[in-house]
Amino acid sequence: MGDFFMIETLIRPLEKTCQTVLGILENKCQRCGAIVDLDNRDGYGQLYCRECLAFGKITEKTTLFRYERIIARKAHTLILPFTLSKKQNEASRFVVNCLNQKQIGFLHAVCGAGKTEILYAGMLDTLKKGERICFAIPRRDIVNDIVLRLKSVFPNSVIKPLHANAKDDDNADIVVSTIHQLIRYYHEFDVIILDEIDAFPFRGDPLLHRLVKKALTIDGVSFLMSATIDSELAQRIHRGLIKTFTISARFHGQSLDIPQIINVMELNTIIQKDHNLPAVIIKWLNYQQNNQIQVLMFVPTIKYGILLTETLRLKGFLATFVSSKSNDTTDVIGHFRKAKWNVLVTTTILERGVTFSNVAVAVMATDNQIFDIDTLVQICGRVGRSWEFPHGEIVYFCEEKTTAIIKSIRYIKKMNRQGKREGLLNNGMPNLR
Repeated sequence: MGDFFMIETLIRPLEKTCQTVLGILENKCQRCGAIVDLDNRDGYGQLYCRECLAFGKITEKTTLFRYERIIARKAHTLILPFTLSKKQNEASRFVVNCLNQKQIGFLHAVCGAGKTEILYAGMLDTLKKGERICFAIPRRDIVNDIVLRLKSVFPNSVIKPLHANAKDDDNADIVVSTIHQLIRYYHEFDVIILDEIDAFPFRGDPLLHRLVKKALTIDGVSFLMSATIDSELAQRIHRGLIKTFTISARFHGQSLDIPQIINVMELNTIIQKDHNLPAVIIKWLNYQQNNQIQVLMFVPTIKYGILLTETLRLKGFLATFVSSKSNDTTDVIGHFRKAKWNVLVTTTILERGVTFSNVAVAVMATDNQIFDIDTLVQICGRVGRSWEFPHGEIVYFCEEKTTAIIKSIRYIKKMNRQGKREGLLNNGMPNLR
């Protein structure tokens, strides 16, 4: 039989073709692919898998159902409301070649270079072959946004989200899923696009890596994307295991903005203990507000964010807060886009995958260890993402410079130099499209 769908929690019509398999065979979990230690036994003496226990207990006597997912043939089309730049077209051909040759590819592109748009031609080729695509994303809050973008350019294709609150993938040609939801699939997708592969929680999580491998068909291929490269990926590229294409400039031809470092003595004490804001920060916020520029303020912890938001409100700023614990993230982001809030305080949950037209960025306590180089580069990428506003201010408020702070600025300058060498930058005269 072809590809099968694992339905530990999803129930499908019984008339569909089905295979069953025991949850653990030869000490291997058939749901997550983990090797089960023989000492992992429950109170009934049965082997069980600890690796995927969060998805529900699975034992050697559990029965897994693998249902064939039927997809109707369609006349897939791609409608682009814009023209790709020369460099984007080169990248698009790279994607097409990687998918056709079943070769793992990596698109290394600066934030705002149009990574998703570059995928479209390759995705269309895949769909026309009758093959199935999964667009896998680390975080749930980005899934719905990608679904809307794909629906706007693939009008004849069925595109559905899959996350904790969305479980319907019937007849979907493209499934846009959080990586955790791949636990529900077995040899299902011909292509899995992995966005932001160096982001939490995918980075360094063997379970999620196994789920991707299990969800691919036997001859399926994964395609990777990110604006940054972690050490593990760098090693695979160096060994020639992954083909790579780099885009060092954004589509509008403007250079990446360089963060400004502002040292504030006893910054954390002033905010967390005194419940106050240093004068330099108030001055900076007032400048942005007077120029009708909204502000994203990144914080290292939820507690820090709550305190900062309360203080901002006391100082007269229209501020709100969002984190991984928020239940209304989508609504908050929507209201921010409509300018209901002047300031959006956020944890690193918004470091990737979100686009705002005209914002400035402040990173509070940038010397906190949570702000590593990759995180800072992604945060800096939130500004200057539109034709109308190709630049924006970025400020690191900190008590001392860290290696991550220095390296993030060095990396951004390196990309600007590379973009200039390649003739991709034309500051003041956008001409890439």
